[in-house]
Amino acid sequence: MRDIPTSPRIIEIRHKSRIRLLRIMVLLFILFISIIFGLSFFSGKKGMMINNIEITGTHIIDQEEIKEEIYKNIFGKYVYLFDKANGFIYPHDKIYDDLIKNFSRIETLSIYRDDLKTLHVDIKERVGSYLYCGIKVPENKEEVGENCYFVNNDGFIFDKAPYFSGNVYFKYYVELENGRTDPLGAQLFNAEHFYKITRFVDEVSSLGFKPIYIIMEKDGTNSLYLDNKNNINIPKIIFKNDEDLDLIKDNFEIAMNKKEFASEVNSKYDTLLYIDLRFKNKVLYKFQ
Repeated sequence: MRDIPTSPRIIEIRHKSRIRLLRIMVLLFILFISIIFGLSFFSGKKGMMINNIEITGTHIIDQEEIKEEIYKNIFGKYVYLFDKANGFIYPHDKIYDDLIKNFSRIETLSIYRDDLKTLHVDIKERVGSYLYCGIKVPENKEEVGENCYFVNNDGFIFDKAPYFSGNVYFKYYVELENGRTDPLGAQLFNAEHFYKITRFVDEVSSLGFKPIYIIMEKDGTNSLYLDNKNNINIPKIIFKNDEDLDLIKDNFEIAMNKKEFASEVNSKYDTLLYIDLRFKNKVLYKFQ
């Protein structure tokens, strides 16, 4: 195969083409760098920086703690170039995720810009309807309520509760799933079963009793304790987890509609020890 000689003119044209291409690449690179640094410069302009955070919907959560968490997320720069506090590129998703993670009392959250300088944070806090207070009632009555946590209407444990004297909130005493010791962020137990238990407690209330707490044992035995009024002992209603709670409630309601039973329970309530609903179509009870 013979080599075909290339003319000096063609060689010169190719050489000029390579130089021209190289110059274009250098110019494009310089333009790209200029754009990057230009954007970096403008990203730090005061008129584009978030410097005001407005929070609505909080009643218990400290707004200053929310702001501190947000400012922590918008401090600094992306890849050492672009200010995170810039209203166009602030880390919305990171702020959202961190607030949800670090403030378990937040139920719903909305984050949006009103203008380039103002960030709005709308919060709906979880409502504490019940208390989770551990596995068993402390022997020392003064310790009751010292280690309780708020529980919402879905059975979710979301915040440490302050001390409450008396029976302001209905209390649950139950071992958490998998022997979990840290209650925060845990589900009290299966949500569907939680709804059934709360409905049963409400229905017991509708029959004229005042439930104050429930102890749920590992073997499935539940003891629903009632306000003792003048009773030295705290009376309780005993039932099983695996039973049909609607049927148990119906049986109890039928018994309470019988004048003899209702009259005896009400007149001797001060000495009532328990009402046992663990047996089908039977309501057993005992006085002191």
